[in-house]
Amino acid sequence: MSIAIPTEIDIDGSTYYQIDIKLPLRSYSIKKRYSDFEQLVDTLCHDLGIGHKDFPYALPGKRINWLNKYNVIEERKRGLTEFLNAMISDRALQNECEFISFLQLPKNFKFQDRPQVNNENWHELYRKVKSELFELSKTYGSNVIKLKEQIRKSIQPSITDLITSSATEDKVESQRRRDMISQLQSKIDEMLIQPQQSDVQSFSRVLGGGGKGGKDAKETEETLPLNNKELLQHQVQIHQTQDQELEQLRMIIARQRQIGETISTEVEEQNAMLDKFNEEVEQTTDKIKQARRRTRKIL
Repeated sequence: MSIAIPTEIDIDGSTYYQIDIKLPLRSYSIKKRYSDFEQLVDTLCHDLGIGHKDFPYALPGKRINWLNKYNVIEERKRGLTEFLNAMISDRALQNECEFISFLQLPKNFKFQDRPQVNNENWHELYRKVKSELFELSKTYGSNVIKLKEQIRKSIQPSITDLITSSATEDKVESQRRRDMISQLQSKIDEMLIQPQQSDVQSFSRVLGGGGKGGKDAKETEETLPLNNKELLQHQVQIHQTQDQELEQLRMIIARQRQIGETISTEVEEQNAMLDKFNEEVEQTTDKIKQARRRTRKIL
């Protein structure tokens, strides 16, 4: 599960933050005011019997600068995103009723430990980790300290699961999985390296290709005017589209498999009916032969 706050909405002069929540099987969005977050912390502190200073996760500062309201909102979006992602990673708080209600999840919803990885869900987990990496990159940008902390807490355990379950009887598939994991690790290494001032120009295009400074990449009219952040968003959109297409392809293949199994079952039933029919024909043939023999004796 991952949470992001990509934008805000002004309703009757009040700022509502759009919270995008991604679950394993679905995604949805909710809108909350800053005061809703304060109310959540107040309620949790009361239920836990602790003071606000003892609450492990802090909300972004409440300072208001009406001359630069945009910066205040952007700072709050980052801080609130960090707050929510820290909450869903905390086993002691993630299943508190007030927090579940705040996220508008069903009352009986419970955050579970990481599911066991097997051959059936390996690629699904890989896509999930890959998507979470892009979300973290968008959320924390060049804040390497926060980025490293979130990767250690939410990404690295999943990569460990992927590594331990990458071996299969198919050697080609096993090697393919190891290569995919290596790509993830390389991406993490890139994210955790702070760009030097002299490398800003080359870094701005590295997202476009695999070579240094993007020399191996072929720029298009669509990517040329984009800066580093916009390139990242563009890549995220491409990967999301590819994931959707892969999911549609998976559903089509599953449907074809279901149709194939149905046809196979029907063929087996038809074969059983034919076998029974052949037995009845043979029995009838034997009776006719016996009748002919008795007829010849009578004649």
